[in-house]
Amino acid sequence: MKKIFCPKCDTPIPLTRQRIDEMRAKGEERISLVCPQCARQLNLRIRLPREEGTQQAEKPALGSLTVIENVFAHKQTFPLFLGDNHIGRRNKDTKTDIPIATADPSMDRHHAILRISEGKTGRLRFALSDDDSHVGTFVGGRILEPREWCYLESGDVITLGATSIIFSDAAPTDELF
Repeated sequence: MKKIFCPKCDTPIPLTRQRIDEMRAKGEERISLVCPQCARQLNLRIRLPREEGTQQAEKPALGSLTVIENVFAHKQTFPLFLGDNHIGRRNKDTKTDIPIATADPSMDRHHAILRISEGKTGRLRFALSDDDSHVGTFVGGRILEPREWCYLESGDVITLGATSIIFSDAAPTDELF
């Protein structure tokens, strides 16, 4: 199931995979939804996959972050890509690479940066730094100092506010669509 957020009131609107598969089977690219909170009508375009000959190569996911479900947020998994991955609380007015949908007031909109780089030996390196957040970024229960970069290993627990995240150096296996 995919959630689409209303641009007016930021309410999540569920969109089931079955409905998307039905649209693709009919060859439709547009869908209309009504927000249950503010009754705003949303007209969306769902892009169908291109034919195999014209498909462009996408960047491969090199790791993943899994948000642990708690009172503020549901379980979420995000892919990580080469370069800087900016992590923060999801907000309709703020752009971030990994927008965590949470009601956690202690997580900033721009909370941390996870940098993936290739070392001299060709091995990938994963490093995390606090992005000048108010409450700090913790790795394994240790708070990161300002401008400190901490190298991550698969299974490390990252804490942003009251939200815990598990880092994995493997790409996510369950895709949204």
